[in-house]
Amino acid sequence: MFRGVHNLSVDTKGRVKIPTRHQAQIDEICSGKMVLSIHPDDECLLLYPLKDWQILEEKISVLPSLNIHTKRLKRKLIGHATDCELDKAARILIPSTLKHYAHIDKKIIMSGQGHNFELWDEDIWHKQLDNLDSLSKQTQIPIEIAQLSL
Repeated sequence: MFRGVHNLSVDTKGRVKIPTRHQAQIDEICSGKMVLSIHPDDECLLLYPLKDWQILEEKISVLPSLNIHTKRLKRKLIGHATDCELDKAARILIPSTLKHYAHIDKKIIMSGQGHNFELWDEDIWHKQLDNLDSLSKQTQIPIEIAQLSL
């Protein structure tokens, strides 16, 4: 499971170094082979170990192909998917089209989401958190969340 929020820098070639605490786990899970794509609803990128990406792709492939939501999901998520592999310095290359989509420049946030990571432009990340806090105050907490003990 990937956890934690990491402040990272993108180098001039568009590479980002995976935090040390996740490198061994990524190597064990997928031998450094990962998939990077855009988030279909947010201005961020999604980074999956290849194995977990393949499971997600299988689930999407069985959805009804003529459904507009399926088309949107396939075109955004699968259509923008890029295979990437950790190099010897534990970096991945973020293609320029994906960097442009997520407005990524130099400073990013890598947020562990369990089976994957989200990669955000640092400023957009903070705006998104503020927006979520504001929106959550306007709606009732779902019963499934209210029943959690933290």
